[in-house]
Amino acid sequence: MKRFLILLFLILVVLLPLNSFAGGGNQEGWELRKIGRQLGVDLSKGTLTRFEDSHGGFHGDGLTEAEIAVDSLDVKLQGVPGWHPLPLTEQVAKAVELCGVKETPEEGFYYLCDRHRESRDPYDDAQLHERYSWNFTVAVYDSENGRLYYYELDT
Repeated sequence: MKRFLILLFLILVVLLPLNSFAGGGNQEGWELRKIGRQLGVDLSKGTLTRFEDSHGGFHGDGLTEAEIAVDSLDVKLQGVPGWHPLPLTEQVAKAVELCGVKETPEEGFYYLCDRHRESRDPYDDAQLHERYSWNFTVAVYDSENGRLYYYELDT
């Protein structure tokens, strides 16, 4: 029994540092990669300043909110699917409001992906509010302050 405990201790001493080295201990990097993949942009040079995720339960409903400090992203956003220059359309403004946002920047870009299963075009906001539930990702990049605001709503 004593040998077993010593062996177990040695294994833990070796594996825990390897887990952190392999990225297991870098939650911020993982979240930035996940958000970057969703938005179609590289956020590796960004800094995650706020992250909250209330998704859970049987259906996975909830809201993910993130704020990322990243400079000069507006140059990379031109021509990326789903990204458009501000101001927001009326439908996207309602979507952002559903996420609890009261004010949006005047300069920058916005992104919308309607992930609802009934959506015909994920980047079209025409039918976003004509269903009984919402499943969308919306992001707003404030080019003046170098801040990316990311929201993922599932109801």
